[in-house]
Amino acid sequence: MKAIIFDLDGTLVDSMGYWRSVSKDFMKTKGIDIEDDLQHKMTTMSLRTSLKFLKDYYNLDESFEELYQGFSETVIDFYSNKVKLKDNAIEILKYFKSKGIKVVIGTSTAKHFADIVIKKYGMDKLVDGLYTVDSVGHIKGEEKFFTSITDFLGEKPEDVYLVDDSYLALKTARNAGLETVGIYDENSKDKWKIVVEENKYAITNLIELKNI
Repeated sequence: MKAIIFDLDGTLVDSMGYWRSVSKDFMKTKGIDIEDDLQHKMTTMSLRTSLKFLKDYYNLDESFEELYQGFSETVIDFYSNKVKLKDNAIEILKYFKSKGIKVVIGTSTAKHFADIVIKKYGMDKLVDGLYTVDSVGHIKGEEKFFTSITDFLGEKPEDVYLVDDSYLALKTARNAGLETVGIYDENSKDKWKIVVEENKYAITNLIELKNI
């Protein structure tokens, strides 16, 4: 292992429940129930991409900017005042940093949102970079998202690990040649069996990464 990529939501911070509920609640105001498969698919997208997807998929009347503004306000409040870290998140970042391993975050969350929680908890001092689907130019459901990051890091994919709760992101990273570690999140427990079966490593707490 020469580098490790950590997902943010559902991996370093306990936020997937929020993301699921806010999108579901938002769509319910329009008389729509989002299917579970769509929810999983959207975890690999940025907020902008997911809103465009929902607007097109459900043929919503509102303009994209109207949708985005309403979502942005609630996301900023959540990351500023409500989101909590996953257990041992800071300790494990310090651990890999002390080992001289390159530590970065790879997330579907837009940088201006991610920066709020990363700086709030001091993670910005423990990672070597933040890569988002917007900055990379590919969603996490595309292999290019991960190979672009390994290129930026100057490492071969097989020397880079991904820690993520999304079975789709893990599958894509494996196909791109990375080593993958699935981490349990309550909000994606319906896919946990698949994560355990498909990945070489599957953990329920970040501290278990010390044993890999």
